[in-house]
Amino acid sequence: MTWRVIARRDWRVLLDARLPKLTLVGLIGVVSVAAYVYPVVGTAPITTSRFGAFVSSWLGGVLAPIGVLFGYGAIAREHESGALRLALSMPHGRSTLVFGRFVGRAGVLGAATVLGLGIAGVLVVYPFGTLQPLRFLAFVFLSVAYGAIWVGIGVAASALVATNRRALVLGVVALFVLVIVWDAVTSGAEAVLIAAGITDSPIRTVVRITAQLDPGGAFETLGTALAASDQGAGAWYDGPMLALPVFIGWLLGPLSLAMLRFEWRDLS
Repeated sequence: MTWRVIARRDWRVLLDARLPKLTLVGLIGVVSVAAYVYPVVGTAPITTSRFGAFVSSWLGGVLAPIGVLFGYGAIAREHESGALRLALSMPHGRSTLVFGRFVGRAGVLGAATVLGLGIAGVLVVYPFGTLQPLRFLAFVFLSVAYGAIWVGIGVAASALVATNRRALVLGVVALFVLVIVWDAVTSGAEAVLIAAGITDSPIRTVVRITAQLDPGGAFETLGTALAASDQGAGAWYDGPMLALPVFIGWLLGPLSLAMLRFEWRDLS
């Protein structure tokens, strides 16, 4: 059995459940509302690439919890019920199982993201906006990858613990730390430095770099870069030079570590 077969099975499992379908409808609705609002409140020119920068915070705030929701039960639910041993008795390795589960679940979220942004693109262009296809397609790809980051974090949590509840708790903790705590701590630290009159020092540079190391910060930075006509403004750590490797690291890192750990884990 290959990872493709496992991915197709998980695709069907997710789409057969009610809660995932409701969250996907909510995702498409949020993106569509953002596209409807953008031509009204956005500044000219109204383009699909500038819409990416506008919607990145909306989209990031929705994709993160949905990704964790899709991923946390991938392994732990079957481990808790005892069905995992049956799944591993099939002719495939443990890493193949984890990867297939990730691809299937990330694929569902990615398909909904593409659909939502496709609808949004039409709403932005009609009747007064401008289509910038290459940059918009790059943003769509970036958004799909961002959703995959959070599915990977959820699947990683699922592969590291023995029960579904623990996987959910671990995924929610990761979500809370990376989405809420990270921004709050780095913003607070920078505010303290500014209040102390420290505006240009290595300490502030470290704080500002740290603020860009979470997946949401990297996603928003890359989304803004796709909309900007001048890529030379600002410090290097405020642009794609830092954000792109950070983004790739979050995409590959958690899932790879979980696959490595799961390969050698005692499942008894």
